[in-house]
Amino acid sequence: MDMFSILQVLGWLVVGLVMTIFALTGGFDFGAGILLPFLGRTDAERRVIINTVGPTWDGNQVWLITAGGAIFAIWPRVYAASFSGLYFAFLLVLWALFFRPVAFEYRSKLTSAKWRSFWDWGLFIGSFIPPLIVGVGIGNLFLGLPFQFDPISLRFFYGSTMTDASAVIDLFKLLQPFALLCGVVSILMMVLHGASYLFLRTHGEVFHRSKKIIQWVSILLCICFAIGGIWLSNLVGYHWTPSVNPMANPLTNTVTSSVGGWFANYHSYPLMMLAPFIGFIGAINAFIFASKIRPMLTFISSGMSIFGIMATFGFSLFPFIMPSTIAPQQSLLVWNSSSSTISLIGILITAIIMLPIIFAYTAFVYKKLWGRDVKMSENNVNQHTHELY
Repeated sequence: MDMFSILQVLGWLVVGLVMTIFALTGGFDFGAGILLPFLGRTDAERRVIINTVGPTWDGNQVWLITAGGAIFAIWPRVYAASFSGLYFAFLLVLWALFFRPVAFEYRSKLTSAKWRSFWDWGLFIGSFIPPLIVGVGIGNLFLGLPFQFDPISLRFFYGSTMTDASAVIDLFKLLQPFALLCGVVSILMMVLHGASYLFLRTHGEVFHRSKKIIQWVSILLCICFAIGGIWLSNLVGYHWTPSVNPMANPLTNTVTSSVGGWFANYHSYPLMMLAPFIGFIGAINAFIFASKIRPMLTFISSGMSIFGIMATFGFSLFPFIMPSTIAPQQSLLVWNSSSSTISLIGILITAIIMLPIIFAYTAFVYKKLWGRDVKMSENNVNQHTHELY
């Protein structure tokens, strides 16, 4: 493997790492927001949930922007095709995210029950829709997206008919059964991680209810993840045949398809089977440790499950990033959609310098917050009612 190919693989790993970090950090924020209207029975209990993630939610959400920036820098063709072709889907995510900062900041400004209930549901919407849409989007990558390029590399998405070129793909056409299942898996990941975080950081009724949620959701996640794997084995998957220089003409790949094609990497590289194994083991351990009242180990296990499931998605698709159903030979892969060598070197140097700094700062923030060893409860909220969210 030459230097350029190594840099392309490293770029793929960087994008995967950033998206996984977002799922691990923003995941418990989104999970807590999804659980908010259901897990909190009283206003004080809902404030417990909100203030548990209150100090870190905004910093965690920045990883989503970082993921978009990483795709733009490393895979400009993918950025152009996905962010324009799936415009309405991304816009829906953006609109949903608008609820989160406003809900956090303004919910407790008035004591009106209707006011607070409105923002509770706003926070639910802002936490539920983004992981659902992202999960549905990943599911559609396995199904393939209807796009192609013209001879001068302009991208076209096709709408309701093959002859009608459209700037955006019909949003409702993304809601296919397998893609919706992937969306459910994404939601269950967030809920499990959010419940595990509340289990770790709270006392009282929220703590006990979180334990029950963890036990139910961990089982559901294993079931849905297994169904997704079985379903994927019966779907048509793509396979890429290596060429001498895929960047020479990135629009003419040799791509074939076959039922179960997305499992080819696991036959070629058996060690990749560790990814789904970790996904299942993490969810099972979360159930076990929650039953034994081991909050930290429960939280770590839910993180393991997210890491394993995210890695499974990446390993199954590799080297594809955006497969095309209209022109499979024009599918976007790791090898034909990356930036130039000099750009990838610059990005790699930046990542080597900046990521340790970001990790160090994040660790410092969490250490300061957790170092106080304060677990949120109704008493904390009532005693500091004007200081907390």
